[in-house]
Amino acid sequence: MRRIFRTVVALAAIVAMAVSCAEYETEDNLTAQKRIREAWMRVNKGGVIDADENGLYVFEKTVGKGAVIGDTSYVMIDYVARDLDGNYTKYTTEEVARKMGTYSATKYYSPEILQFGNYKMYTPVENFVKTLNAGGSASFLLPPEATTYDYPKDLKKYYKSYGNDGTEPALTQNFIYDLKVVDVVNDMNKYQIDKLEKFAKEHYHGLDSLCEGFYMLKLKTSDNASDTIPSATSVKVRYVGKLLDGFCFDTNIQDTAKVYGLYKVGNTYDALSVTYYPDGYTIGSDGSRSYSSDVIKGFAMAVGRMKYSEEAIAFFWSNLAYGSASSDTYPAYAPMCFYIHVEDKK
Repeated sequence: MRRIFRTVVALAAIVAMAVSCAEYETEDNLTAQKRIREAWMRVNKGGVIDADENGLYVFEKTVGKGAVIGDTSYVMIDYVARDLDGNYTKYTTEEVARKMGTYSATKYYSPEILQFGNYKMYTPVENFVKTLNAGGSASFLLPPEATTYDYPKDLKKYYKSYGNDGTEPALTQNFIYDLKVVDVVNDMNKYQIDKLEKFAKEHYHGLDSLCEGFYMLKLKTSDNASDTIPSATSVKVRYVGKLLDGFCFDTNIQDTAKVYGLYKVGNTYDALSVTYYPDGYTIGSDGSRSYSSDVIKGFAMAVGRMKYSEEAIAFFWSNLAYGSASSDTYPAYAPMCFYIHVEDKK
């Protein structure tokens, strides 16, 4: 009798385990993440709260009293993202970088600049952030099902070829976001011109632009006709690249690299080869401009106005630099300033 009982108990245990495994295996990820976030909210927020109309779980929200966000505004956002275990996954601030022990003097910490209506944010998040103004802030839980994009039909077809047309979640787990809307810009060109004009006034006695968004001042000039550079000539250039607030992001001058913490053992710090064209470009038969492919447009325009041995300062808007692109060393839509020295003719 005992053997039969033990056998029945053993069989029951096996069946129970099989049923349990079957239930676990059939639980899809979104269901699992729902269970996980509800348990997290019970422990950390005193109970489960409902998602808002965008599918976000909003814990705190301050609208802010600054500029209103429009459908195509550029929004500057500081944020910290972490998983439900409290691990930081993304952040924009130096404070958090120092806290995490990941701070680097060569990284530029600044708000992320995102243009609304340009698919730079998940649609539910963008719709929520639109309810804030400059100076506003919020803390919310972002579930994976809210990490989608509301692409128009043509873009859905395009992204579908890469496996996701925006209707499937981009992320697979829950994240907590703390964000602040630092500023709202509705005209990015005007915003940059205003910054460049202020920079010119404060540092170069109100220097006028040579063309829209481009300013240049020669520090050392040459009157020798022999120093004139023939078109399509490759010249050697030394430079220091900075943002308008003085942050140095690049240089090929070794001593300068050491001063700004950019020096890397093994780098040769050779002069940069740039193909010289008058004013920085050639003009095609259709009237289009072709800039030197060696450097960004603003840099090419500066070199194209110089002679051998001359030195200059040039600063210009992002339309002549990296535009909406960003990196660890410069933000999107960043006006830039370069010290440039064209070396002597060899």
